[in-house]
Amino acid sequence: QVTGKVADGKLNRPCRIYAPVGTHETLLAYLVRRLLENGANTSFVNRITDSTLPLDELVADPVAAVEKLAQQEGQVGLPHPKIPLPRDLYGKDRSNSAGLDLANEHRLASLSSSLLNSALHKWQALPMLEHPVAEGEMQPVVNPAEPKDIVGYVREASEDEVQQALTSAVNNAPIWFATPPQERAAILERAAVLMEGQMPTLMGILVREAGKTFSNAIAEVREAVDFLHYYAGQVRNDFDNETHRPLGPVVCISPWNFPLAIFSGQIAAALAAGNTVLAKPAEQTPLIAAQGVAILLEAGVPPGVIQLLPGRGETVGAALTSDERVRGVMFTGSTEVATLLQRNIASRLDAQGRPTPLIAETGGMNAMIVDSSALTEQVVVDVLASAFDSAGQRCSAPVPYPHLRAHE
Repeated sequence: QVTGKVADGKLNRPCRIYAPVGTHETLLAYLVRRLLENGANTSFVNRITDSTLPLDELVADPVAAVEKLAQQEGQVGLPHPKIPLPRDLYGKDRSNSAGLDLANEHRLASLSSSLLNSALHKWQALPMLEHPVAEGEMQPVVNPAEPKDIVGYVREASEDEVQQALTSAVNNAPIWFATPPQERAAILERAAVLMEGQMPTLMGILVREAGKTFSNAIAEVREAVDFLHYYAGQVRNDFDNETHRPLGPVVCISPWNFPLAIFSGQIAAALAAGNTVLAKPAEQTPLIAAQGVAILLEAGVPPGVIQLLPGRGETVGAALTSDERVRGVMFTGSTEVATLLQRNIASRLDAQGRPTPLIAETGGMNAMIVDSSALTEQVVVDVLASAFDSAGQRCSAPVPYPHLRAHE
């Protein structure tokens, strides 16, 4: 009925026999999945054996069927009321971040153009204070994958600037705390929208400064946007300034492997709760941090409430965390440094006798149990991603523990 000549009452359509070739171990799981799909009651393979089914109905164009139904109902492309669109995945709680389809050629062309513009720009990371001082020696920030590529320049915060930032954080703490939680949430929501709109630019910095792949850079920006939406949603409905009291000035120290996502997550949580923030980014990735703070300022966070202090942990980080005016520390990095921070602030008490909290995410490895039923191809994908994404320095990077049979 399909491959014969039209003169003989056939459709004269070429057909291809789909015959995967491989070993039993490789193809069995795949073939079982195909049989389940093709054997469904509505599948072509199942219906073609029904001699009572008219050929016109069997080969009907599904697009034409949908268009006909749309004309009958007077609506075209109406989504299923029970299936939320990706943006509405979390319902009324918060919006989901938007991604990019890297399989779309038009999207790739537009992205490439944006990345080129980003590459032509020399980015800067200066101390971003309530009353900034534009002086000091600038140091180049180079692309870790191409040392000849200077991504931009950074200036480390001086000791005087650290003290100035601490004073501003203390002075602005009552003002920011008095801001209603709903207003703080609205500012974070605006920051999320701005950040999402600047995704190509932020990706360009992440690729060159942090060595991210395109897919990892997209995921990084999306995670940062999700953090802003999430913490905005947390305080919009559940916080009250009378019952939820902030700590005061909080130091946020972020890592190089997620220089925008974790950086933004720490800051968003602290700001949402009514704290002023002193942000110390990883010394390897200050440029993307500066863009993140610029977005928060544009969204409406007052300059004295969020301040950026680039520099080394031994100088800027130590000066911040050792100051008695700091009422909380958020840190992501090595267990060794987290232990040192805990020792430094453990004996520090506030006026009510409460200790200064340290919220730390430190080193550690996930475990991946690989038994004999595991699909080898998926194991290989996960192991390679764990080994080479961020040079294996991620909390999600698992150490494989294969069963003896799977190992063989």
